[in-house]
Amino acid sequence: MAQVTGDHYVITVLTAPDAPTTLVRLAGEIDLAAGLALSDVAERLSAIAPSEVVVDVAAVTFACSTLPNFLSQVRATLPNSTALVVCRPTANTRRVLDMTAMGQIATLRDDLPPPRSWAPRQGPGRFESENAAPKVGMQQAHTRGHRL
Repeated sequence: MAQVTGDHYVITVLTAPDAPTTLVRLAGEIDLAAGLALSDVAERLSAIAPSEVVVDVAAVTFACSTLPNFLSQVRATLPNSTALVVCRPTANTRRVLDMTAMGQIATLRDDLPPPRSWAPRQGPGRFESENAAPKVGMQQAHTRGHRL
């Protein structure tokens, strides 16, 4: 698992074993303060080159143009064959996604794709993972302000 925590956001990246799917969980306020960390995630996804990227935004409490910018960056850095899926947006997050036409570059879903076993993946450039979703505001081991 790779995780970055800012003052008002948590970004967690998980991979599924033996399946080239990466899950990105966003929580809290996805605003300009999260921009650098999200750019680092996009670069990391480019290095991993999964065939599917699932972005879970269920725990996003605020989203501005930083979210669609992140999704656009992910789409631009990955092969066209890579599926980009955005799951479980709240009404406010969905409005931001709709206003910025993210449905043209990503599949928008109200649910999370069928559960997979998100477990550590071996090898260089792979993220480890776990089942638990991060909670914003919890004290936890993290890399505050550090790149992934």
